Amino acid sequence: MKEERSPFLQNAPVDEKEWDQIGNYQEEPAQEPSAEETSSKPKELSMEYIYAHAKQCRQEKDYMQEAFWYEQLLMYGDVRKGWLETTQYGCGAAYLDAGEKEDALYWLEKAARLGHKGAKLRCGLVLAKSQDALEQAKALYWLEQAAEDGDHKLQNLCADMNYQGKGTAVNYAKALYWYEKAAAKGNIDSMYACGMMYYKGESTKADPVRALIWLEKAADGNHAKAQCQCGWMYQRGEGCGQDLEKALRLYEAAGSNGHTGALNQCGRMYQRGEGCRQDPAKALQMYEKAAGKEHVQAQLQSAWMYFNGEGTGKDYQKALYWFEKAAWKGETEAWLMCGRMYFQGIGTEKDYAKSFFWFEKVLSHPDDPGKAEAKFVCGSLYCAGEGVEKDRKKGRRLIKEAADQGYKPAKAARMLKFIF
Repeated sequence: MKEERSPFLQNAPVDEKEWDQIGNYQEEPAQEPSAEETSSKPKELSMEYIYAHAKQCRQEKDYMQEAFWYEQLLMYGDVRKGWLETTQYGCGAAYLDAGEKEDALYWLEKAARLGHKGAKLRCGLVLAKSQDALEQAKALYWLEQAAEDGDHKLQNLCADMNYQGKGTAVNYAKALYWYEKAAAKGNIDSMYACGMMYYKGESTKADPVRALIWLEKAADGNHAKAQCQCGWMYQRGEGCGQDLEKALRLYEAAGSNGHTGALNQCGRMYQRGEGCRQDPAKALQMYEKAAGKEHVQAQLQSAWMYFNGEGTGKDYQKALYWFEKAAWKGETEAWLMCGRMYFQGIGTEKDYAKSFFWFEKVLSHPDDPGKAEAKFVCGSLYCAGEGVEKDRKKGRRLIKEAADQGYKPAKAARMLKFIF
């Protein structure tokens, strides 16, 4: 069994599909100007006249015409004090909805420089989708401006960008600052991120006690990764006293929320009797749930349990099924078992070509413990021309190498001059 590792994952960035849920930037100007404010202007360029036409264009989803009216006012009209940034924002928003990014940013950035909060937000969100480093830097600037009094999703996005080095060099201190602000407002993803940063000692000394406080808050909010990480910490007594029963409950909660690593951990605990009575059948059930969701270690464990008849009757066909699943994901232990089972006809008809295929993969892996066996089998198949084109010279060389590595069947074959 391989060394266990913590099932936690890197802090995930906000999905770009969710960006349009951050803040309220479908806003129209807060109110239309009154007739009193605009009565001294020619009707065709008065704010009242233009805003009314722009509003009608928005209702009709004619965003280019809406932008035209705002731009007419900005370029040729007399925008009263206090309305300039609102009008610039309206023009930029209309251009953006019309798919004209360059014109949109021109007006949105003007409004943002005058302090319009919605403009700052939209500038940041638009630029953040760019792959250009300079545009990402501008995005982070505007998003952080908006985030100081923005919603928690926006603060979480600023944290993600600092954490991942988007628009800036990686800055864990700033990331933690924004994660904690968002977490204080109830953002569950930020609670998890704070916990992981304290756990890993990013921007601060590793502090498992403080980490567990944040992680449990996120776990209480049904955050699967946080539940899994809390389970890991209670299982090992990190930041708390060891509590295997609680660890198992947390893993099961995370597993019910779709966390495959947690399902795999549940399987291990039921298999070993940690925090529960030993229950191989339940362990297999958990492993297979995780295996069905493509968790490679769970696939390997399911294979071994079917192979050894643990928690079930021996079932070599199912064992081979899961070994092959794990093998195709690069699990070297599974390569070896697939090679053996196809060579010996265990759970399947003998198939020397498939056996050779898997054993040859073992040969390609440096320092694999099954390498000597793989050399012997591949050497034998080369000598016999079974499953591969006959090549006695290559076969003898591989068998000699296997014998030199101490593999007993290869040594016996050489002593008896088998296939020589």
